[in-house]
Amino acid sequence: MIRRLAGSLLALTLVAGCGADSDPNASGSKELEVVYRVEPTWPYLQKMLGEAKKQYEAAHPGIKIKLTAVQGTNEQYYTKLALLNRSADSAPDLYFHDTFQVNADVAAGKLAPLDEYLTKWPDWSAQFPDSVKQAAKGGDGKIYGVPISTDTRGLWYHKDVFAQAGLPVPWEPKTWNDVLTAARTIKQKVSGVVPFSMYSAKIHGEASTMQGFEMLLYGTPGGTLYDDTQKKWVAGGKNFTDALTFVNTVYREELGPKQADAHNAKLGDKINLEWFPDAKLGINLDGAWASSAWKPGGVKPWPEWTQKIGWTRMPTQNGEEPGAVSMSGGWVMAMSSYTTQKQEAFDFITVAANKENSMSYSVGTGDLAPRKDVAADPKYSADNPSIKFWTDLAEVTHYRPAYEAYPKVSAQIQEAMEAITTGAVTPEEATAAYVKALPTAVGGADKVLAR
Repeated sequence: MIRRLAGSLLALTLVAGCGADSDPNASGSKELEVVYRVEPTWPYLQKMLGEAKKQYEAAHPGIKIKLTAVQGTNEQYYTKLALLNRSADSAPDLYFHDTFQVNADVAAGKLAPLDEYLTKWPDWSAQFPDSVKQAAKGGDGKIYGVPISTDTRGLWYHKDVFAQAGLPVPWEPKTWNDVLTAARTIKQKVSGVVPFSMYSAKIHGEASTMQGFEMLLYGTPGGTLYDDTQKKWVAGGKNFTDALTFVNTVYREELGPKQADAHNAKLGDKINLEWFPDAKLGINLDGAWASSAWKPGGVKPWPEWTQKIGWTRMPTQNGEEPGAVSMSGGWVMAMSSYTTQKQEAFDFITVAANKENSMSYSVGTGDLAPRKDVAADPKYSADNPSIKFWTDLAEVTHYRPAYEAYPKVSAQIQEAMEAITTGAVTPEEATAAYVKALPTAVGGADKVLAR
């Protein structure tokens, strides 16, 4: 799952010092250190970890959980994690992993399969749907993580801004042109408002790739990054250029955020903590979690959000079937192949992913619950009337090609998106640059399918 709410793809690591099983200063007691990324406007992981620590230590008297906060961007976190994983002495026991990174770490031999532990954990077969289990499945068919969240993506819009612009509410765009027309109308009729926002700069990382580019590409006829039949990465083509043309239109017609905001790591904060509550944004392309800041207990409680904000599907390019598009991702807790404390580490996974903690995390974040019992609980949707809508988008959703090369492919897409955002190149030029860079990113021209 990729979010840019507060720039906050969260990250978690349980670092036990894999070369040593115990803390010499604690009379032989073992210690698992939990390292996670601090994000003041996304406190839900920290809250969940605090509860999991209490529960785990109560059930495991000989093991202590040390919670260590890490400041930095998502990219800085991944860099730190890569450094930790260079050595068995520093490698973490467990980490909270974005699904798009899983297969790269599997291929590098950094993750341990969980199958032998999962078969002994009743919740795995009883509470996790097969579709959710696929999130951390490796190319070898083994499972390398337990999902704690999943998601979908679509359009959020401000009803007051639409009313001022004379646009219909509820709003149900059927094509990309409908979206752009609404943004143009807002620009013409409502001053001081950003008509449309999406992530499109490198600083937003995977959010620009997934919430931005892929929400467009997979809405074109036959649009895809990877051809599953031929087992090759698709090199550009009209679909790729059309997706970039949409982005180009947003910025060349000044329908999107100003350049300073588009390249601001805190764009998500501006959208959800300022622009939407202050009726300064018309439309936002984002994920199911966007309302989490506004709910009771969120960082920007906004009781009126359910009346002021609407949600609708992102249409396909020209209304092609099935009429809408979504992208889904998620986060899993994965185990290091280096750890010497596999059972203890897996036990922590089961605590962090139990119903109580999954409920707390899902309700707080607005993410879709991976557990059946949480999704069926009335508390899950009690203060979020949009949750059924986002859940139903699973009918039209797509998943990233989570192969080893994907992170490098994503980086090239971000290069193209940023060049379009700034106006440095045309969509055709950006597509050509992507086609040229793709063979190196995926390991050879024989792995590329020309379009």
